[in-house]
Amino acid sequence: MDYHILKKYRYTNRNQFESIYSSRYKNELALHYDFEIHGFPCFSLPTTEILNLTSRIYKLTQTLIYLKSKLPQIALEQYTQTCLVDEVKLTNEIEGVNSTRREIQDILNTQSITKKNMRLYGLVQKYNLLKNSEKISIHNCSDIRNIYNELVSEEIKNNDPLNLPDGIFFRRKSVSVYSPHMKEIHRGISGETEIIACMEKALFILHNKSIPPLIRISVFHYLFGYIHPFYDGNGRTNRFISSYLLSKELEPLISYHLAKTIKQNISKYYKSFDYTNDTDNRGDLTGFITNFLEIILASIEALIDSLEDKIERLHYFEQILLSNFKDKTDYGILHLLLQNSLFGLEPLSAREMAEMLDKSYVTINNRLKKDSIKTLLRSDIPHKYDLDLDNLKTL
Repeated sequence: MDYHILKKYRYTNRNQFESIYSSRYKNELALHYDFEIHGFPCFSLPTTEILNLTSRIYKLTQTLIYLKSKLPQIALEQYTQTCLVDEVKLTNEIEGVNSTRREIQDILNTQSITKKNMRLYGLVQKYNLLKNSEKISIHNCSDIRNIYNELVSEEIKNNDPLNLPDGIFFRRKSVSVYSPHMKEIHRGISGETEIIACMEKALFILHNKSIPPLIRISVFHYLFGYIHPFYDGNGRTNRFISSYLLSKELEPLISYHLAKTIKQNISKYYKSFDYTNDTDNRGDLTGFITNFLEIILASIEALIDSLEDKIERLHYFEQILLSNFKDKTDYGILHLLLQNSLFGLEPLSAREMAEMLDKSYVTINNRLKKDSIKTLLRSDIPHKYDLDLDNLKTL
């Protein structure tokens, strides 16, 4: 039986609305949370759909880990960086913040902060930490503010300093979320004292080990959006926290696909907030949890599809290279370029190849001039090289 949101029964089954709500809230399997939405205590039910989604998420995570293990190290590093760059770009896009892949890639490559990249530097570096499994403290309001400061404060200061927090940790004044037609669709918790109290409750739920981890992560994602603790930067901060938590619970690569899946399902994502915020929903978080788990699952499925396709193509082209290039250095250069062409974002220079292959620049540069190799190269950017896969197919 499908689990319908409570709001639906207010209009389709008005006479039984109260009894349906009561039966859900008092269900012996219901999880109850110390948090209220419009005066109604929050709860959720472990529906068959939620149990199936959770099971499939964990199962497919193992498939993803296996596929990662099949990648050569350079391909894995390139693919991870490609996903990271896209995730940062898309988490900004969702909020209408412009950033380019080139800007993000440059920060990752140089690892240095400049006046030009300052607005994005913190966000990029914070996401970069996820692939190294570094620990980030998310236990109190000070931790939340620290994450916000490192992620988005420079960009907000650069764009509109008045949107920076004016309280101890969070905002002091009210803030609302509006539709494209300027209709108020949500008003965040009012007053910093109340925001702090609500955030502490949300953090307690996040760390309550009696609640299954993926449920906790989903609930916290909703509560953070409901509280809306900042004037600006709520979405990016919330998505980063969820990405970090998923990187710890599942697999770091998944954390680099959350914003992309949310953007692909943005209408459904916002709608799940809207109906959960509705007074007639009476604090039932089941629908939101279901939708958020679907987003996590879709992220994993997309990564698996992408890796399976790329691994199949990698093996196909590897066989062509093995059949045609017996010299180890020639093969090494072409195999590196193959990995980069399939898994990377931008072409490689001779110096980059020399460093990655532990060869001299002169050796790499001379080999690139050989006719047998030169005919397989594509150089859309001066002194940068990719493999022309169409030409490689003809060998």
